[in-house]
Amino acid sequence: MNLLDGQNRYRQNAKEWRLTQDIEKAARAVCNLILRHGNQPTPSALDDAYSLLIQIEIWKAMCMEERIGDAETNPKQRVWDAFRDALTASNDRDAILSIMRLKGFGSARNMNFGGQRPAKVASAAMRFLLPDSWGVIDWRTAALLDRLNESKGNLDEALRLAGKETADTMRGYYAMINEEKACTYNQNYRNLRSNSSFPRAADVEMALFGLSLFVWP
Repeated sequence: MNLLDGQNRYRQNAKEWRLTQDIEKAARAVCNLILRHGNQPTPSALDDAYSLLIQIEIWKAMCMEERIGDAETNPKQRVWDAFRDALTASNDRDAILSIMRLKGFGSARNMNFGGQRPAKVASAAMRFLLPDSWGVIDWRTAALLDRLNESKGNLDEALRLAGKETADTMRGYYAMINEEKACTYNQNYRNLRSNSSFPRAADVEMALFGLSLFVWP
């Protein structure tokens, strides 16, 4: 198998693929608004950024209602500021931490994991704001990236190693991915980019997610 197989598998769900494309379009528009308005957003620009955050939460939650609702509790100005700061940050850690200020995107510390803050949902926002350089970090892709590193880049061997563990085991092992780990995994996406089929980190991430579905349907 190769990344193209994973990309094709990811796109098989036409509804989710269309949603992904729609949110990418909305994110490009919001990024342009941030570039235009900076620290002085118009009311309509605030509305657009707020709407984008809600769309990203729904997308990341795969429409599961129990995981939806925190995004809308964030003040619109705070959402705008988080997006703006993420786009203008000088390094990856500061960028994702800007998003993690938002409720539902990593603001709460998890005392079951030593007070760490989860970065998975924040990485989804980064993926839409900066798809060239960011992809979503979740248990599926993190698990495959670790197996890919273990197999020294041999994708077939990585998938074989991944298949030795159940989805529940992997989900538990990667239950906490903080900002440091998210940045490290995201750099792995960048390293796997190619100028042809996978020019963006988001493209690599989607392909790996698709490949994970062959191992853990």
